[in-house]
Amino acid sequence: MTNLKRMLAGSGLAAVLGAVVLGFTGTFGAHEAKAESPPNPPARFAGSVTVDGAVPAAGTRIEARIVSATCGVTTSFNTGAEGRYVLDVPALDPGASPNCGTDGAVVTFYIGDKQAKETGTWKNYELNLVNLTYTTPPPPTATATATATPKPPSTGNAGLAGGNSSNTLLFGLIGLGVVAFAAGGAVAARRSR
Repeated sequence: MTNLKRMLAGSGLAAVLGAVVLGFTGTFGAHEAKAESPPNPPARFAGSVTVDGAVPAAGTRIEARIVSATCGVTTSFNTGAEGRYVLDVPALDPGASPNCGTDGAVVTFYIGDKQAKETGTWKNYELNLVNLTYTTPPPPTATATATATPKPPSTGNAGLAGGNSSNTLLFGLIGLGVVAFAAGGAVAARRSR
């Protein structure tokens, strides 16, 4: 034990304390690695592509938009006699530009610069099958502009001219009412004298 005391009293104590301090420094000085969650996976859309009922040329641009932001671009490819596409639409990421998909967001598709009739719903937990079509609207048809002969304005005196029997009856009843009222007034005036 005396040898241990002598060793600790001399340079040995300094070595032991140095080892202990170095150990604590390494332990407390280590940086913690922050755990980052992986980014949300994109929503994958796939399907066929037709323009006016025909397969577009391979390499036709297919674009996905959410609201007005372009959220994915790919090109079509042909398999046999069918035009196809596969397109990943990224998830909303606050650090990314543009911010894109959230669960349930409406995805609008463009074939070239033409808006497809179909839309999709952003879901990154399943494959979204959306067959894209575009049909060129028919040109407006020329319509014959027939000139219609306007009707003459109604003057409202057809009943007075004898053309409408219901108007004649109405005026007759009003006339009788006026005569009866005048006669009643005359009788009342004679009684009051």
